[in-house]
Formats: sequence, C-alpha cells, structure tokens
Amino acid sequence: MGAIPDSPKRRAWRLRDRLAPAALEYEVPPVATRLPYFLGALTLTSIVLAAATGIYLSQLYQPSPIGAHGSVVHIVERAPMGDLARNLHWWAANAAVFSVLFHLSWVFYRGSYRAPRELTWWAGVGMLGCLFLLFFTGTTLPNDQEGYEALAHQVAAAERWGALGVLLTDEFTPSAPLLTRFYALHVSALPLVLMALLALHLYLIRYLGIHAHPGERREGVTFRHHLQRIGAYSAWLSAGLVALAVVFPRGLGHPAVPGVEVTKPPLPFLWIVAIENRLGIGVLAIVVPLAFVALLLVPLADRRGTDSRRGRRMRVALIAAGWTILAALTIAAWLAPQQQHLGM
Repeated sequence: MGAIPDSPKRRAWRLRDRLAPAALEYEVPPVATRLPYFLGALTLTSIVLAAATGIYLSQLYQPSPIGAHGSVVHIVERAPMGDLARNLHWWAANAAVFSVLFHLSWVFYRGSYRAPRELTWWAGVGMLGCLFLLFFTGTTLPNDQEGYEALAHQVAAAERWGALGVLLTDEFTPSAPLLTRFYALHVSALPLVLMALLALHLYLIRYLGIHAHPGERREGVTFRHHLQRIGAYSAWLSAGLVALAVVFPRGLGHPAVPGVEVTKPPLPFLWIVAIENRLGIGVLAIVVPLAFVALLLVPLADRRGTDSRRGRRMRVALIAAGWTILAALTIAAWLAPQQQHLGM
C-alpha cells in the first residue's frame, strides 16, 4: 500500500497531538471567570510586554554613567520605534506593579493564603518584591536627574544596613560602577528570580486548584474557557497600554547634576517621600523591608481552617485602610514642596 497523502487536516491533527490542547479541559470554579480572578494574568501580560520591549531597549542602551543618558536620548530621538518601545516599557512596568498589588489585595480578601496555599502566597509576595526592584532599577538607568537622585537615595539607605548593604553601594567593587551593576540586576538576576517564582506560583495554582469557597465549587467551566477570557482582557490591556504610551509619553530629564534634589520619584514610590519628609531618609532602610515582612507573615498570623463573615469584614477593613494610607501618603508627597533628604 502507498503512503497516505498529507493534507491540512492531517497536519492540524499532528499539531494537536503535540500541543496537547486537551490538557486545558480541566474544570475550574465558575467564580474564576470574574474579572478579579484575571488580575494575576493581567500582571503576567504586563510583564511580557515589559520584557519584550526591554529586550529591544537593551540592544540600544549603554550601561555606563558616561554613556547611559546619551544612549537613552538616541533611543528616544533616532532609534526605530525607540520612543514607543521606551514608553510602552514604562507603562507596562507601572501596570505590572499596580495589578500585582490589586491581585494580592483580592487574594487577601478571599483568604486564599491559608493552608495549603501558604507557599503560593509567599511566591506572590516575592514576585511583588521583584517587580518593585525591577521598577526601581529601571528608574535609575537613564541617569537623568530623577535616576541619579533615586540611586543616591538607595545608596544612603543601603549604608544604614551595614555589611548587608555593601553590595548596593559603590564600595562593593571599584571595577564596575553601581549603575552598571544595577543594569545587570535589571536584565539578568531579577528577571531570573521573577521567572522562578512565577513558575512556582503557576505550578502551585495548577496543583492546588483555584481557590473557591464551598458554595462556589460547581462544575461546568473549563480552564480553556477561562483562558479565552484571559486572552480577551489581556488584549484590551495591551491596547490600553499602547494608547497610554502614545498619548502620555515618558519624559526624559536632563543629565544628572550631583548634590541637588529637585525631582520626586514615580508614582509607585511617591508615598515614600511623605515618610522621608517627616522621618528622614533612613526610613527607607526600615519601612520598606518591614512592609514586605508583614506581607510574608500573613499566612502565619491567620491559621484558621475556615472563614467567617467577621474575618472577611476585618480583611476588607485592613485592605481599605492600607489603600487609604497609601493614597494619603502619595497625595501628601505630591503636594509637599521639594525637600532635601540626602545628607540629612
């Protein structure tokens, strides 16, 4: 007998055999099709956009104190699609930070940090830390006035950590400038840690399932349907970020002038300025680490096996208080006159 002729239908079936789409047919709680359950996926979408644009920008950037600002000027003014890539990178980074904060708020409200999901929560908090560090290190890379002041604030905070902070100061090595080492962290170490935590997070969600309360565990919705909804929301988010990148481009300041403070940090870090204005720059070495420690302790502080209406009300109150404090500090810092923190 001769060989069976090939056809588009046979090639499609071979592709299906190799991609195993049937693996997406497992059931998930119907409640998972609601928008709050897509916040984690929207964070991932933002990360992918930031990574894709970051790869392009890294081919045009010079990670040295002397050439950094000039290379960013080249990206903005002369590189093909360079300005759009930089702006989209900026807006995607903002979206990743805020969407993961909203995601953690929702997970906290649902009580999805309890056993057996403690490690899932800790992986999420770790990803929040990585995203904050990625955002911060990226802020320093243009080596404009804002980036220079951000780096100087970080050095001042790291010096208060003693031996633990030496790695984040110029004293660690004379062979590579701190800006160059921050670039290495931004494009290698931090993304690797983020990918490892993300892989662990996704594995645990697949293994343990999407958290749902007893009355929400009904059948009939598959992950494939869930994935289709994720795709639709991700497309809308991507389109919105492109629009923001076009309409509200990221500005580039003048080359840094050492010894002065004339800028304020971007929105995700603006709240810190209000605390610095009252307590001094040393607060960076205390408040920020304590905030992450508090998040890590959440599963250990609430080890109840069942949920209650009182517990949910308490969590709502804590979430509302946290966002209110964050918003109040941000507004206070935005309205406050520029103050000198370095050397204080």
